[in-house]
Amino acid sequence: MKHHRITNRDIAAAAGVSPTAVSFAMNGKEGISDSTRRLILETAKKLGYAEVPGRRAMDIALLFRTGLNEFDQLFYSEMNTALIAACRSLPYNLIMASVYHEGDEIRFSDVLRSGRTDGLLVFGDPDPEMLSAINALGIPFVILDSSRRTATCSAVYVDYKEAAYLAACYLIDHGHRDIAYIGNNSVSVRDFTLLTFRGFQKATESRNISLSTNRIQLDINDEETLRLAIDRALSGPSRPTALFMCADYYAVHAIRYLHSKGIRVPEDISVISIDDIIISRFLTPALTTVRIDQDKIVRQGIELLIKQISGASQESVVIDQFEIMERESVKET
Repeated sequence: MKHHRITNRDIAAAAGVSPTAVSFAMNGKEGISDSTRRLILETAKKLGYAEVPGRRAMDIALLFRTGLNEFDQLFYSEMNTALIAACRSLPYNLIMASVYHEGDEIRFSDVLRSGRTDGLLVFGDPDPEMLSAINALGIPFVILDSSRRTATCSAVYVDYKEAAYLAACYLIDHGHRDIAYIGNNSVSVRDFTLLTFRGFQKATESRNISLSTNRIQLDINDEETLRLAIDRALSGPSRPTALFMCADYYAVHAIRYLHSKGIRVPEDISVISIDDIIISRFLTPALTTVRIDQDKIVRQGIELLIKQISGASQESVVIDQFEIMERESVKET
């Protein structure tokens, strides 16, 4: 067999060890005994593996899931920039990999089956079937920006309930008591929406605020349904003084739609949301929002992944400290 075709899995099978142990040996890392290291290196040499121990940077794959909605795509494209910057200052190669449904099967990029991938980062919560398929790859992985606490995998969990509570309290502290909540309850983001709605409820209930049923809209999934949800939320004898949008992506479209109806933000109605994506600060008016620290999610995710690769004990991380980015879309009533 030619040396350039030899993979970590080939060496692992021949030596009777795990691919992770092979990765440690070939990268000169701690975490295995000297005897195991010698065995792996000798086996690699016999098989014709040509790489020099300690010279190969660790390969971390970012798993791109096809079929993400526009909201997720926009948020994760910005997180991807943070991930590239983090890996640039560390001895890791960042590679892109994809996963997609083909009929009844889940397909992965060939690179994930090559035995050369040391770890895997996944944006957002995959569905149970896909999570099972990722587990079956046998590659250490961490989920970034999880809305779903789970004991089955390592994750950086964002407490969107707390973020939403902070945003709703901000509106209430600025005199708003008639607030409409608009969210997306589709399967792909249901955990996220449930958390933000619970945070919104916690804030309104703690301040003894009761809202009419049309003020709660949970069925948006595109621009058309967003416009319909806004129309329903604004209906009635009086208009709400504020809109709570579950994410910046929807808030951007909401402000544009309100403008088309001759409703001024914030003069006629205030708007707040969650995320702090780049475009939020360049809107007119600039969007008041709760900042989700993407750099922190990425840094802590990489730390978790490296611990997992090294075999060290590790637990999921919860991000629950947030900051209101006060801009122009909210005014006092």
